[in-house]
Amino acid sequence: SPAGTATIFLADKPGAAQSIVRAGHLTIPRHDPDYYTLNLLNYIFGGQFSARLNMNLRQDKGYSYGYTSSIEWCAGPSALIAGGGVDTAVTREAVAETLKEFADIGGARPVTSEEFDAARDGILRALPSQFETQSQVLQQLTRLVLFDLPDDYFSRYAANIEAISLDNVRRVAVERIDNGHLKILVVGDRSVIEPGLRELGLPIVMVDYEGNELPQGRSDR
Repeated sequence: SPAGTATIFLADKPGAAQSIVRAGHLTIPRHDPDYYTLNLLNYIFGGQFSARLNMNLRQDKGYSYGYTSSIEWCAGPSALIAGGGVDTAVTREAVAETLKEFADIGGARPVTSEEFDAARDGILRALPSQFETQSQVLQQLTRLVLFDLPDDYFSRYAANIEAISLDNVRRVAVERIDNGHLKILVVGDRSVIEPGLRELGLPIVMVDYEGNELPQGRSDR
């Protein structure tokens, strides 16, 4: 994985029954050549119900009712963000599993051919459903203008997805999933969850609800 240390940002919500976890990093701009491949990789990672994150944290562990990832595409650096709400008592475990999933997809558990085939087919099958209502059509046309995409973008979309190879997905997982520089925001009951989070051995920064670092500041382990 890329060199560096992930950092936890903790916002105190006394008495919270759940912790909200968001983990992410900046990634490629919308016009990068790896756009289609990273989109497909995200589908496998956390972009739909049977993706890795949800299968682990919801289906297998029962930590969350839904744990997903998405990419907020921008003309400049975009943001890959994963997370969900988890029971307060398993906050440390949920963050640990999130870190593990970020590390594994470009490391110990590369994308399989079965995951790749299912993701490619799922994306292609879902394409027509993005044009079912007038508002959806308008939204798609707005993206064409916003990102200055060619007029034939959607007619070429399927071919661009079909052109992606498993090797390319695995390369992008190694090159674009920057688990060494993850920023992990946790909003929850500090008195309950901080001791467990410290066991992860990562720097912890206390922040307010606006994201500002609090004066008592940074207390690294």
